[in-house]
Amino acid sequence: MKKSYFLIASFLLIFVSISFGQNREAFKKNYQPIRTELQNWDPIRGDWLANSIEASSFNETIPDRPFPENFTPNQMMRMVPSTTRTRIINQANQVAPDERNIQQWNNVRRFSRVSNCNTTARARSGRSYGDPHLVSFDGERFSFQTVGEFVMTKSNSQNMEVQVRQRAQGDDFSLNSAVAMNVGGDRLAIYSKDYPDADYSTPVRLNGLSLQLQGSTYFLPHGGTIRKSGRDYTVHFPSGEVVTVDMRRDFMNVNVQVAPCEVDDYRGLLGNANGVRSDDFNVRGMVAPPMAGFGRNDSDYFKRERQAFLAKDYADAHRVTQATSLFDYRIGTSTMYYTDRSYPRVYRDFSGLSQRQRDRARRTCETAGVRGADMNGCIFDNAYLNIGPSRKPVVADPTQGTVLRPITRPIPNVNPNPPRPPKPTPRTIERKEDLNSGRNGSNSNGGAQATSQKPNSGTVTRTDKGTTSRPQSRPTTTSRPVRTSPRPVVTPRPRPTSRPRPTSRPPVRTAPRPTSRPTPKPSPRPTPSRKPAGRTIGGR
Repeated sequence: MKKSYFLIASFLLIFVSISFGQNREAFKKNYQPIRTELQNWDPIRGDWLANSIEASSFNETIPDRPFPENFTPNQMMRMVPSTTRTRIINQANQVAPDERNIQQWNNVRRFSRVSNCNTTARARSGRSYGDPHLVSFDGERFSFQTVGEFVMTKSNSQNMEVQVRQRAQGDDFSLNSAVAMNVGGDRLAIYSKDYPDADYSTPVRLNGLSLQLQGSTYFLPHGGTIRKSGRDYTVHFPSGEVVTVDMRRDFMNVNVQVAPCEVDDYRGLLGNANGVRSDDFNVRGMVAPPMAGFGRNDSDYFKRERQAFLAKDYADAHRVTQATSLFDYRIGTSTMYYTDRSYPRVYRDFSGLSQRQRDRARRTCETAGVRGADMNGCIFDNAYLNIGPSRKPVVADPTQGTVLRPITRPIPNVNPNPPRPPKPTPRTIERKEDLNSGRNGSNSNGGAQATSQKPNSGTVTRTDKGTTSRPQSRPTTTSRPVRTSPRPVVTPRPRPTSRPRPTSRPPVRTAPRPTSRPTPKPSPRPTPSRKPAGRTIGGR
């Protein structure tokens, strides 16, 4: 029976390999004109770009860069002359692909279209900042004080997704504590709190491994790049999107930039990027109640209605599941560990601020250069939580002002240091982190979620305590089996302890006593025998 299963599995494997090879050959045949166009433009850069586009279409890692520029495939495609890009777009649209590689050709067409779109139109951006406030791709503004892990945005046609973790701050606010991304097939995560392991030397994890950044651009295996500048991280996707992470002391601000020509290709908290604000909150066929930015003078009823919709229906529609999560988790935790559907327990708005608080916060924001629509959000954050101003980041385009110089031979351009497994630091630090986050209210779960997760967290706490107090716990845990096992076996051991001479002395002392006592006693014994004789003499 096992042999038959093995033969069937081998047959299926051979069949899949043959079909995949035929699929690849059919793709290469139709792809050859595009490859020729790129090689005619630049023999070295163009050949790398052609290979990278093909690899990305099949979800494979791209080859190493043989040129000095730190470009993604999308950025290199934008350096191609517009006439060549136009011919490539036309050739991609004219191909009638085989049924086996339709998805691959859709990826090629989108790639060429987006690279041409970025140079002719202004990119759209959305962000989550403060406690937190969200700005959709279409410009809609709202507060989203919920707790859990959510999809900020996800492409329907590419390996592109951004997820954010919001942790509790008291009973009324939440902050972004982590962000995770699917960068063309690579899982990249950045943590400001809730580290997934004991390695606190770097907040970046690439496919579960710690990644040290030393100021230079780091190349991701599937074509993306990440760069650290000060406290900011900038991630360029191979498909053209850009994510900027502004690290603060205990939280982060996340900005996402997408191509403007991809209408309705995105979904998530930041909307669909179709240019229409009114449909950004429609979920599961439901029409959302009228939304508004900060400071709108509506009745308390409409305010509560909007907040209830955002905290329940809208939040649940974009929550991350364990199967779709991109985050790393420490032992005993999951996405449900960071979920609290009872949040927020207290709603805050501008009506809770006095005019003096508003004026003081406004002066702070104006001094920092905040203007226009971002002012109300800045006043809200500064007055309630004393959070510093968060301005919209300026995303620099590395292709601007770059002139490609001709190269006659490949110039290797690789990463300076590979990612490494997390550092095995003591769990004492991890335990302190848990305590600090619990005091800040970041992991407070309410209702049924809290009761279901507390047993797991309790077991983690006990094991952590056992491992942190190694010098005290090991002797106790190891000595108990040692003491209990010898007691029934080595029963005579109490004899040396019970030697206090009740039973062993008599046999030992009886032997020397007869030898020592008779020697002094013979001398006095003859005297009593003489006494009676003396008495008779005295009697006389």
